[in-house]
Amino acid sequence: MKRIFFLLVLVVSFLTTAAQTLKRNDDQKFDADYYLMRSEFVKALDIYLRVLESEPDNADLKHRIGICYLNSDNNKARAIPYLEEACQRISVKYNSNSFKESNAPIEALFMLGSAYRVNNDLDKAIDAYNRYKEYLDPQDDYNNSVTDQYIRNCTLAKEMQQNPVDITTTNLGGVINNELPNFNPVVSGDGKMLAYTTPGRQGFEIYVSAMSDSGWTKPKNITPMLGSGKYLKTCDLSHDGNTLLLVMEDPENSDIYVSRFSRGRWSKAEEFGSAVNSKYNETHASLSADGKIVYFTSNRRGGEGDLDIYKSERDLTGAWGKPVNLGPGVNTPYNEETPFVTDDGKSLYFSSEGHDGIGGYDVYRYDLMAIGSGAVNIGYPLNTTDNNLFYVPFGEGNIAYYALSGTDTYGGRDIYKVFEEVEEVSEGEEVSEVSEVSDVEEVEEVEEVVDVEEVEEGEEVSDVSEVSGVEEVEGVEEFAPRSYSVQFMALRKPVDITFFREMKDITLTYGEDKWYRYIFRTTTDSAEAEALRAELVEQGYRDAFIRRNHYVPQYTVQVMAVAGPVIDLNIFGNLQAIAVTKERDKYCRYTTGEYETRKEALASLDQIKDKGYRRAFVRRIKTR
Repeated sequence: MKRIFFLLVLVVSFLTTAAQTLKRNDDQKFDADYYLMRSEFVKALDIYLRVLESEPDNADLKHRIGICYLNSDNNKARAIPYLEEACQRISVKYNSNSFKESNAPIEALFMLGSAYRVNNDLDKAIDAYNRYKEYLDPQDDYNNSVTDQYIRNCTLAKEMQQNPVDITTTNLGGVINNELPNFNPVVSGDGKMLAYTTPGRQGFEIYVSAMSDSGWTKPKNITPMLGSGKYLKTCDLSHDGNTLLLVMEDPENSDIYVSRFSRGRWSKAEEFGSAVNSKYNETHASLSADGKIVYFTSNRRGGEGDLDIYKSERDLTGAWGKPVNLGPGVNTPYNEETPFVTDDGKSLYFSSEGHDGIGGYDVYRYDLMAIGSGAVNIGYPLNTTDNNLFYVPFGEGNIAYYALSGTDTYGGRDIYKVFEEVEEVSEGEEVSEVSEVSDVEEVEEVEEVVDVEEVEEGEEVSDVSEVSGVEEVEGVEEFAPRSYSVQFMALRKPVDITFFREMKDITLTYGEDKWYRYIFRTTTDSAEAEALRAELVEQGYRDAFIRRNHYVPQYTVQVMAVAGPVIDLNIFGNLQAIAVTKERDKYCRYTTGEYETRKEALASLDQIKDKGYRRAFVRRIKTR
């Protein structure tokens, strides 16, 4: 009798412990589901993994763990084994409202297809999507259409990956990036103020950094100043850097907020206003360079699909007008997100799930000057098989700021500066004909240059020249010069060549000695060179001098052409010297080396290709 009683006690104890475990698991599942709904995937994942230890056969838990990993920055591949196991126990009677549910929903197959896709296992992705379609009702137009689109995306991805666009990406460095994900970068029009978002202990945190002579300054956490909760994320920074747009993320009603910079502080974030915010979700907003147009995304009624892009224009009184949907050329039956307009107002960059792409979201460019021209995919590898959002054009669009998971990241996503190279063939030249970087032989002039403060736009040119301090040394060379270059300035801190509005044919050079030299034309006529020098002296460049060269430059190697302002020449660190000229078409052309013969220019083709400039080519120098 005692033995039977002892066994009964063990059974009751086991059942009580099991019941307590199940109750505790149910409580934890409730918490994890809440975090999952809030897109707080790290918190949800931690709980789901703990619960799985006591319910190792629960396919629903594995399905949810797969979702969390699929939404991580660097652990997406870990989603695959969990989703593969979950898909072995699919149930068409899946009950999402029951904590006792241990089977997986048919949607686990769709998630498995997406996990394969973002990890570039495209054939397996197509197979998983097709298996998912077998469970769908033929009358379910929406889910059938979405799945068909992802299958097309996988096929297109194979093609686009074979034809990548030429880009250069530069990590903003360890001052900005760290072991945490850093994302949603927004930059002022002059490129001197940066704001971005990173996860903190209590939610999202907003940081700002300024560009100094030595690079980006240590970021400052302005979240306490904003004072509007832990779910604020950066959307846009105005052209003058004094207005910060943010989104307050809420699954039920996201809204746009605004903060303004004054007297060294950012104001408390306030709602943007009824012209943008509604009872529906507004998930992003950005301003035109002149501040007169705001582009934003909303899933309000009357659109083309889910999230659509709208614009509102400011009237003469400063009030925002009635929002206008950008229409089917931009918007699709699916989601559009994160629109940004270029400084010249001509192009709109945005992300979409609905246009032909290779990922979930791809980034597209739309010509606002040619309405109806269609959205253009900006190509691989800027677009990947994952979601691609928040591509922030700088200037006219060939430069952008973008959060990526690259090979040189510090942690999760890092913020990069992206330069899109423009393919160009000069007259009679083949793209394949590329030259090696060569030291540019130069007369040894004695330069005594003092550093100068940055030139503010609108200052007189004569105010700049007085501090250049470049002296010509006569009698240094014993050879008969064959060409002449007129140098009028050398600086440690550069001013953009567009500052010299009245001067044409300016070339800015930058070498290993870290000096920026401004050259005004090269000629084979010594009298013309002297006349040019005298003209510059008369304009206020008293220290202008003539460089006497023992060769006549005929060819150079162009490595890149980019529209807009001169980019940071430090990115060409693997070249011994770089020169940039801004031409009439507003493109800056970056070249290296000067050669008398084409044979010299072509001497080291493979070496320059190995440096990463795949589309560099030899072009002729126009010498007067």
